[in-house]
Amino acid sequence: MADEKKEYLHMIQEQICRMFTISAIFKGFAATIVAGISVISYSATNLLVLGLPFLPVLAFAILDIHYLKLKRKFRLLFDQVRIDKHDVDFSMKLTNGPLEIISARARTWDCIKLPSIYLFYPMMIVILVVIIILKGKGVI
Repeated sequence: MADEKKEYLHMIQEQICRMFTISAIFKGFAATIVAGISVISYSATNLLVLGLPFLPVLAFAILDIHYLKLKRKFRLLFDQVRIDKHDVDFSMKLTNGPLEIISARARTWDCIKLPSIYLFYPMMIVILVVIIILKGKGVI
């Protein structure tokens, strides 16, 4: 393998790692918000305050889906370069020429169907809903 190709693959791999790290950070922030709301739900707070965390959790879910989509595109770019279907041009653009196939294979719905999304964020929403219901009924 040529040195240029190795360097290009390394550049793409760095982007994949960065997208993975950002995705993990979003999950941590969402879990922290839900844990914080769980703790303050035992104090004298109203239901409006307990409903506010839905916005950041949904925002983190949307951002996480976006970064997973980018990660999938970079992984497909990596494969295209690896099997010599994409020139070693050191471009990080994901929308040019043969990479249109990449965009079709990394759709938003495909990212939503990943277990890291559909098992994590809906559970966060369920926990928030349960806390609001329990607080509304006076259980907590």
